[in-house]
Amino acid sequence: MLTPGTFVFPGHSFYEDIVMSSDFESIVRAENKSRVKWGFIWAIICAILWGLGYVALSMLWLVPPYKEFAIFPEGSDGFIVATISMVSSASIIYSLILTIFWVGGTGKMSDLPRTIRFFKASRWYMLAAVFGGPVAIFGSTLAIGYIGGAFAASAALLSAVVGAVAAKIWYGENISRKAWMGICLILLGGIFIWNPGQMIAEITNPLAPEGIWIGYIGSLMSVIGWGLEGATAARALDVTDADTGILTRFISESFIWIFIFWPASMIIFGFDTVFNAIIATLSSPSFIIWALIAGLTVGLCYVALYKAYPLIGVGRGLSVGSLYVIFAILGLSFFMGSTIDLWLVIGASIAIIGTFVMYWESGDSLLECTRDCKPALAELKESTQ
Repeated sequence: MLTPGTFVFPGHSFYEDIVMSSDFESIVRAENKSRVKWGFIWAIICAILWGLGYVALSMLWLVPPYKEFAIFPEGSDGFIVATISMVSSASIIYSLILTIFWVGGTGKMSDLPRTIRFFKASRWYMLAAVFGGPVAIFGSTLAIGYIGGAFAASAALLSAVVGAVAAKIWYGENISRKAWMGICLILLGGIFIWNPGQMIAEITNPLAPEGIWIGYIGSLMSVIGWGLEGATAARALDVTDADTGILTRFISESFIWIFIFWPASMIIFGFDTVFNAIIATLSSPSFIIWALIAGLTVGLCYVALYKAYPLIGVGRGLSVGSLYVIFAILGLSFFMGSTIDLWLVIGASIAIIGTFVMYWESGDSLLECTRDCKPALAELKESTQ
């Protein structure tokens, strides 16, 4: 005859099972709290480094060979060739910095070949490299050169909307009613940031630099590129290490520039034009110094962001990371004496509020995973069979 103390499992009392269940739940809860805490810490670190990175990226336009601009073609073609040379050269330098100072410093160099060979995951890093490099960073650098660092930094805030919507469509990341309210606020802030009236006036002004509209297209590229990169990279971060993953992403970007975009740009703009621009860039000590500084800010901000994605989700990661615009505006004002327009500050403030409305939670809801990891885990299971 069973007694009340022995009817669940042989050898375990009913009360012992309750205690064991309670202990397990407390362990899971503590783990979730730690996950969310570190996710926010990494996102804040990303915001600081990302914001300061705009100072270094802006300085790249003020050092040889970009300061004189003599070796580049005139007009919009010159800006495009200059941006290709600048971004591709910086990408190679970022890869070297992350290899030596981060992956090498953390002792994970031996893990890098395994991450690259795990093609079911590394292919997503390669796609993220396309969205992040030739689309987002290229577009943002164009915007910095044409319009200014403060505008480029503020406009990129809209990437949180693209990232959240893409993650929702692609693998079911949750978007609540409050999140949609936040998206509306971000779009409202975007109206102030882009200032359509002034944008049209600048584009139609005959005294404006030739092809200034390319700067606005560049900003739009950064919005789409960084949003899609977040959704794409998170697809691989479910099943790989973030440190070797980010290096895989930058190595992929470097190869994409060298073997695809360099030959294509040489065909379009002329071999000598592009070749001389690249050589002048990589042989400029001033450029190398500021590219190294950019690598220690922008490159490492990517490390922090990629660590935040699997911990708190793409939307939350981008929303907390959106604080970068504060550090960008302060950094550009303090270090470079840049004048920040009031409408830009207003738009950026509204967009930042919107990103926090999207994903700012409290209590138990903050511990809920915003990610559906089943698709990535299914791929991992298939690859091991």
